[in-house]
Amino acid sequence: MGKLSFWSFLSEQIRDLPLPKESANGRTIVVAGANIGLGLEASIHFGSKKPDLLIATCRDAAKCEQTLEVIRERCAETQPTSIDSWPLELSSFDSVRSFADRFDVEGPEHLDVLVANAGTFTLVYTQTQDDWEIMLQVNYLSLALLSILLLPHLLRSTTCDDPSRLVLVSSLGHYQCDPMLKDAHIWDDVLGTINTERFGAPAQSRYNLSKLFQVAFARELAARLPSPTPLVVTAVNPGLCHSSIMRNAKNSLFGIFFAVVKWLFARTTEMGSRNIVYAALATNEQAMHGKYMSGCEVVEECDYLLSAEGKVFSQKLWRDTIHVLSKVDDRVSQIISMYLPAK
Repeated sequence: MGKLSFWSFLSEQIRDLPLPKESANGRTIVVAGANIGLGLEASIHFGSKKPDLLIATCRDAAKCEQTLEVIRERCAETQPTSIDSWPLELSSFDSVRSFADRFDVEGPEHLDVLVANAGTFTLVYTQTQDDWEIMLQVNYLSLALLSILLLPHLLRSTTCDDPSRLVLVSSLGHYQCDPMLKDAHIWDDVLGTINTERFGAPAQSRYNLSKLFQVAFARELAARLPSPTPLVVTAVNPGLCHSSIMRNAKNSLFGIFFAVVKWLFARTTEMGSRNIVYAALATNEQAMHGKYMSGCEVVEECDYLLSAEGKVFSQKLWRDTIHVLSKVDDRVSQIISMYLPAK
């Protein structure tokens, strides 16, 4: 069963991870959240593999310009073909919809890889302009919306011999969610329950839940795709890295504690990004489909998601997610009906 032990965590953290040798020639790749951390390092790896087009998204136009400069400078020796950076603010559903609209008009006909990477962490309960708890929206709902709105592009680009890829960047923190999900499979409204401040979960628990939702989303989307699959969907754990995810909590007691843990155990962000690049380009794609990966290997997700109760919960989460996102954008229900046959 899927358990996380200290020794398995430590052995993975100190292991060098492989970079896939496969080229990105001919591919269009979109990386969400690319201005810092894992998204930036993954974008640099992709850029060095000479895709037809790499679109690295950032929160605003100024960050887009800065990110382009960094990627071009660090990929200078390989001279990548085409790199661009478009604004995408995941705390706003309107921004996600605008990005998808722009891709419909300005993007190429094919999209071969979408890396749904972006994350935020805040100690204080905060709601977005869309009335969702910010970690729930940024880390899960907006990435799910982006994935669904770009699903037609991913499916038009694919062949059974060379399927497109959707990589959701999750976390080992999802192993710690079991206590918060007692009886969750019978909740009337999963997302609505967790969204409220009275749900009472501390910040780290809310973050972990958002990452568990990504694993469940990957599994449910994969189960609804036709077989042989035209799209490989994978949830990836990059490991504990020297990223800036805790920048909003660095002066708190939790932030200080986490900084010590990182100092003791974290790998470089570049090393963690190899998990993402591997899931996006490595040729053993069918083994990854609908799976959770860590250390560039398929591993079991948490016990809760493997249980009968967890499977009922993830199906309910999928239904609630589609219900919420269909109200955000009419295209969601149309895309689901057209591309994902009912099971």
